Amino acid sequence: MKHKNHDAAAESADVKKGSAKAERKSAASKAERKKAAKETLSKSAKIILVAIGIAAMLLSVTGMACSGFLNQANEKTDYTLTGGVAATVNGVNIKEDTITKQIMGARTSAGKTKDKDWAQYLADQGMTPESYRESLIRSMANQVVLSSAEKDYDVKVSDDQLNKAWDDAVASFGGNEKEFIELLGNMGYNKDSYRDALKGQLAQQNLKEQVAPAKKVSNDDLMAYMNQSLASYNDARRSSHILFKLDEGADKKEEEKVKKQAQDVLDKINAGDLKFEDAAKEYSDDASGKTGGDVGWDKLTSFVPEYQEALSGLNKGEVSGLVKSQFGYHIIKCTDLFHVDGKVTEIKQVPKDMRKIIVSTIQSNQVSADYAAWLQDYTSKADIKINEMPAEVPYNVDMSTVKGSDEGGAK
Repeated sequence: MKHKNHDAAAESADVKKGSAKAERKSAASKAERKKAAKETLSKSAKIILVAIGIAAMLLSVTGMACSGFLNQANEKTDYTLTGGVAATVNGVNIKEDTITKQIMGARTSAGKTKDKDWAQYLADQGMTPESYRESLIRSMANQVVLSSAEKDYDVKVSDDQLNKAWDDAVASFGGNEKEFIELLGNMGYNKDSYRDALKGQLAQQNLKEQVAPAKKVSNDDLMAYMNQSLASYNDARRSSHILFKLDEGADKKEEEKVKKQAQDVLDKINAGDLKFEDAAKEYSDDASGKTGGDVGWDKLTSFVPEYQEALSGLNKGEVSGLVKSQFGYHIIKCTDLFHVDGKVTEIKQVPKDMRKIIVSTIQSNQVSADYAAWLQDYTSKADIKINEMPAEVPYNVDMSTVKGSDEGGAK
């Protein structure tokens, strides 16, 4: 069962789960574990890798040097650079060559080496070479402005914060620091450059907490939000599950073996000989089994269709039959149900655990809105000058012969 927060049957759960019961699945080889771990690098880690790319660009803006980033800035190119300054932000120059390298890197990654293909790609995105360049410049200018803001607000990142962020990144990869550093190396980075990017992200987060702190959410605020969004939350079901994993490519004999074991456990649960939570802890091949199989509320996350369909037919306390998905066989129990007629009139109508998540959502929306307003105001005061795009940059192509995917033509 795929799940945004718990990822109820994804490979990441299998990697973290470690050894499983020998009679149900064999141990993966070291090569397979490494492959799975690389494929399950957490979203936060991937975001940081993107941040590394941004930081690398900024190095050519600010003139700073760092081993991991400097190598990228000095990569050889098979196109002609123009030199010059693309933009100036509070007196800091953004080099035209920095913009060119970034755009040409994106063009190469997209496989658009021919001018007509690149032009069509831009048109499909509703962009032109000029608008693409400007969007990138403004993104980089934003980073320069934020860097100035961090100084203005005396933003600091402690060693403890940075070390914890590094440890969390390693843990999200699977806990093997050596293999994690190896992966970074394969991507052209190293530990120092990754930590530098982490530090930049933490600094921005600390700045955000200063300029847009989360406000307390009252019960009245929560009820008002619930009533405005009731259609999105009403009839939400909380569930737990037991997963009997079926390995990809398993033959019919192996599937029958797994299905039989799942049915045997289900029969014991239905007969009252085995509590659901205990069965999850003992038999589930999902990480959620450690806590009795709980995977939260369906309206606050998402499950694979087979799981969701089965759960939607259960009332509180009911247990499903065997439910097959791409991950194997599930036994599902609906542990709670949220439903109100009309509107929420008392806070106690909203389950406590749901309240916590919704309060977090309200605060997140408030912080995002406040931060966006602050950033717009702060950026409006910055001195940003964008120079005209040189005609001879290698990503400049004729857009007159292409139309976008909506047939509206290039914008």
